[in-house]
Amino acid sequence: MNEILQAKILFIGNKDGDAQQIGWLLSNVTKPAMELMHVPDADAFINQKSAAGADVILLDVNAAYDPDLQTLKSLRAAIPSVPVVVLTDDEEQIGQNAIREGAQDFLLRNQLNSSMMARSLVSAIVRHQGQNKSPESSPLLESATAILNKLPLGVILLTASSQVLFFNDKAKKILDTKDGLILDADRKCRATHSSESKKLTDLLASTLSPESGAPGEGEFAMSITREDSDTPLTVMLAPIGTGIAGKGAVLFVSDPSEPVELSIETICRLYALTPAEGRLALGLTNGHKLDDLAEEWGVSMHTVRSQLRQIFRKTDTSRQSELVKLILTGPAALQASPSII
Repeated sequence: MNEILQAKILFIGNKDGDAQQIGWLLSNVTKPAMELMHVPDADAFINQKSAAGADVILLDVNAAYDPDLQTLKSLRAAIPSVPVVVLTDDEEQIGQNAIREGAQDFLLRNQLNSSMMARSLVSAIVRHQGQNKSPESSPLLESATAILNKLPLGVILLTASSQVLFFNDKAKKILDTKDGLILDADRKCRATHSSESKKLTDLLASTLSPESGAPGEGEFAMSITREDSDTPLTVMLAPIGTGIAGKGAVLFVSDPSEPVELSIETICRLYALTPAEGRLALGLTNGHKLDDLAEEWGVSMHTVRSQLRQIFRKTDTSRQSELVKLILTGPAALQASPSII
């Protein structure tokens, strides 16, 4: 990716004083060279559906006048080709929600300085370039997103540094509760408990380092404590290939209190499994451990391990995380839904 040598910033905000302050701050940035444009009327600009040559948009959002971020939503719909950074006084209500609605980043008005603003704006441009979709591939990617949104488990795409690139609707619902897993100000996924957050970081590092040794069963899975529920979340990581974003992983998040209703018959038919093997595959997909399943079914660990080996052989996988990834991104998951207890 080419180094950014200059950037055109479009500030949307109705206060001339803010525009002057931003212009002064950006004038202190020597690299890259930054040019500021100011548009006071957001609606008029959005109606034009033109970015006026801007590389990034800095949008002023006032929680009192736009708590639902309607301006941001309209801007993203009208001009999706340009990244947006939100300027706000409210980190909790506006900043975090803005990222969930498609903003690349947010800046707090009372913490503005030249280096912070420049870093945020340039990073937004770089990330957006990496995520940019060509006109030919856009419909296909939108269809893929729609499919992921049908999955009954949360799917979160992470970089090696735990930064979130994508999450489906189920994952958004989990993150929005801010109980167990959260999306922090740096758009990184972490656990609400610091000890579990470190364990999740270590788990991600292990997932992306297969050379560290053969993984044991359950090595890429962990439980995440929730304050408002006696049942912890179950998460499992699976590595994905390299690309524009670099090495990363997909984080599957399940709520064991809402078991997934997948069709065992469909799983068996798709992967040539026996009914017992299909039952085990579904149990693992729902986040259960081998020893718990063996105890529940009244069979030995030798039996379930033998079944698991057969499942690995038939599905051409070698880890539980790979198996879960295969099932959750395959045809069987598209008809799944949380069971109603």
